[in-house]
This record gives sequence, C-alpha cells and structure tokens, in this order.
Amino acid sequence: MQISVPRLRPGRHVFRFQFSPDEYIEVEAGSALDFRSDVQVVATAHKMGMQLFVTTEAQATVAFECARCLEPFVLPVAATAGALYVPEETFDRAESRTHAIESESERVMYYRQGVVDLGEQVIESLALAAPQKPLCLEDCRGICPSCGQNLNEDACDCRPGEEFGRPFRRLLE
Repeated sequence: MQISVPRLRPGRHVFRFQFSPDEYIEVEAGSALDFRSDVQVVATAHKMGMQLFVTTEAQATVAFECARCLEPFVLPVAATAGALYVPEETFDRAESRTHAIESESERVMYYRQGVVDLGEQVIESLALAAPQKPLCLEDCRGICPSCGQNLNEDACDCRPGEEFGRPFRRLLE
C-alpha cells in the first residue's frame, strides 16, 4: 500500500488498495485489533511539489469480545484519516522541537526514498475508530454477577444483591 511520489504529477489522485493486515504485523500488534478481513482503502492524494497530502477511508471486519457478556462477535469498523507527507531529507534536526509542536495539531509524516507507505496510518486510524467498550448488542444484558449466567441467553434464579452485594458479610459475624 505504497505511493511513489516522484512518479505522480501535481494535483489530485485517487488510489484503491486492498491488503492483509498481516503485512503490517508490527503495527497491527500495537493496535490490539483482531482483523477478520482484508482492509479496503480509498486514498485521495494531493501532490504539491514533493509534499503529498493524503486522506484515507478504510474499512475492515474486526473481532471483539463483548464488554458486558464476554461473548465473541465481529463488527465492521470504518475510519477516515489525513496526513501531510514530506520527504525525510527536509527534516532539520535543529528544528525538531518546533516541528514536534506543530505536528501535534497537524499530522506530519516523513517518507523515504520517494515512497509513502500508508499502512501505519490506516491501521492506526482503524484502531482509533474501534469502540472502546464493544457491545455485541446495543441492549446487551451482560452476565449475572453472582452465578455468571449470560443474561442474553437465559434468566437466572439469583436475587439482585444476594451474594454479590455483601462480600464482607462473614466479617460481621
């Protein structure tokens, strides 16, 4: 999922990619996403000199564990991201502190040998778009805190707060 910058003419270009997340194992491992499909990407690049502003729209199917009932399920995840890519040769080490401060508000990335690799940007944007508290159903009932029964599958005979509500009751005796 690379774009060769010197080959591009100035202006707008649209690219379509499909790739396996396994190609970016190091990035995927840091994202903690369990991809169940290839990643589909549409990238729009605007070339200005040797700089390239790229916006990506990515989609993939990801496996999760429900935060309430702990059941596995899959969910489509979509993300949009943008970054300005500049040649690594333009990076001035003396100005690195100033550049770091500027890049917090604008996403500035560096590329080497005339090639922009979008894999890291895409997987990172999918990781940020994934739900922090994934739910298998919007109204998932979770598990019983006393007996562990999945309340989506069947009700249990426990009374609310029966054993769970007073874990230190034996100390009172």
